[in-house]
Parts: sequence; structure tokens; C-alpha cells
Amino acid sequence: MNRFLEKVGVTIASRIGITAAIALIVAALLAGGYWWAKSRAPRETVKAKETGVKVDVEELCFYGSGGERVDGKVYRPSDDLGEPRPAVIYCQDKSYGESWCRSLAGMGVVAYCFDFKGDGENARVKELESVLKGIRNLRHVDKDKVYLLGEANGCLTACTVAFDNSKKIEGLILVSPGFNPLEINRKAK
Repeated sequence: MNRFLEKVGVTIASRIGITAAIALIVAALLAGGYWWAKSRAPRETVKAKETGVKVDVEELCFYGSGGERVDGKVYRPSDDLGEPRPAVIYCQDKSYGESWCRSLAGMGVVAYCFDFKGDGENARVKELESVLKGIRNLRHVDKDKVYLLGEANGCLTACTVAFDNSKKIEGLILVSPGFNPLEINRKAK
């Protein structure tokens, strides 16, 4: 009789263990699927203060030719019309650019802001060129209508990249540059 109970006990324990293991695997798959789906969706939706238009905000990173990673946020109108839109890349700190990008997206523009990580102007230029290449490859961006918006210290980097990539950039917007961009243009010629 004891042998029979041991045998039944082992069988029941085995079944409980297998059932628990299957339940854990299913739970892990469901949780993983949830987080995967969540990572594919916009991170948040906000309203542009000026227009009241809903704007999707999503974290997006690009990689440079040297493997350097540039982290930022892309802002775009929630009303996806399916047609490419103009894009503006904000050049300064991400914390300053978020209000600019939210406003621009509220007006129908795709906007991107990021933090420069590199030390020195050459590193900043490489990062911005990586972002420019990445933004132009997004399906919802009109690659012939990409603008650089430089503010304060970001103006010099924006000017340098604009002069070096003039065929890829439709326009350049400078806010508080701290230098005369026309002088840089004359010296470049």
C-alpha cells in the first residue's frame, strides 16, 4: 500500500510540477508579448499647446557609421494620413527641444530632438549626420523636406552639417546663434 501511495504521490507531484511549469511558460510568453507590443506602439500621446492637436511621442535611436548610438524622441501628428511629411531636427539639448518638437508636430511636421553625447564639434557633427540619415529614411518623412533647427550652441553644429549636406537639407533655422552665419558661409567659400 505504501508503494502504491508513493507511486501515486510521485505521479501527482509530477503532474503538478509539469502543470506549474507550463503555466509559467505561458505567463512568460504573454508578458513578453505584451511588452513587445507596448514597445512597438507610441510611448505616449500628448496635445500640442498651440493647436490642441494630438501628438505621438516615441523614443527612437539611430546609429552612426562608427557604431555610436544617438538617443532621442520623435514627435509626429497622431492623425497618420499615410503621406510623408516635412521633418525638423532640433539641434540642442533634448530637454529644450521637447516643447519645440511638440509644437511643430501639432502643425503637421515630424520633429526629432536628441542630446549630443560627443565631446567637441566633430563628434557632434557625426551624431547629427547620423540623425539626418536616419530621419530621411523614416517612411512618414518627406526626405526632400528636412530642416535643421539649431538653438544656441546647436547652431554651429547645424550650420556645419547643413553646409556639408546641402543636397539633403531643405532649410536651416537658427535661434540665438551667438555668431554671424553669413561670416561662416563667406569663410567656407
